[in-house]
Amino acid sequence: MSIFIAGRSVKRLSDWVSVVERDVRFRENDKPNLFHSLRQADYVSVFGVTRSGMVPVVRQFRPALERQTLELPGGLRDGDEDPVTAAERELLEETGHVCAAGLIPLGPLDPDTGRLENRLWCYFAPDLMPTDDWSAEAGVRAELMPLAEFKAAILNGTMAHALHIAIVGLAVMRGLI
Repeated sequence: MSIFIAGRSVKRLSDWVSVVERDVRFRENDKPNLFHSLRQADYVSVFGVTRSGMVPVVRQFRPALERQTLELPGGLRDGDEDPVTAAERELLEETGHVCAAGLIPLGPLDPDTGRLENRLWCYFAPDLMPTDDWSAEAGVRAELMPLAEFKAAILNGTMAHALHIAIVGLAVMRGLI
């Protein structure tokens, strides 16, 4: 089977996202098959635990869902920013916590192979410590949840962000939790 891209166009929608249209041919004389994907910056996210067994999480309003969500701290990489640097920055900005021991990479994931062109860089942060001079980011409410309550939030659907649950799964599979 010889699959090839017969054409590609990119339409920039904003600073954060572009729509990519591809004409994919499964055979040379096939009719056009148009596929669309979103090109956007890579994500970073951190699953961490404090020395006392608390998990930093954030609550924020997500316009796509039109409701507040419970998530792990994270965000977008700035340009060519190193993923671990972006993860450390987002962790500090959203929760006021740092990981003196350094973040443990859990690996990158493909968020949605059928629709999204970006990656999710996943990290685990052991022994998180709060900083003294942190102030909350507008629209983001940081909380510390006991690990047992965090697990319950996943199981009861309060925390339903699939990619963040995947990060927890990676940490568990690597024996970090």
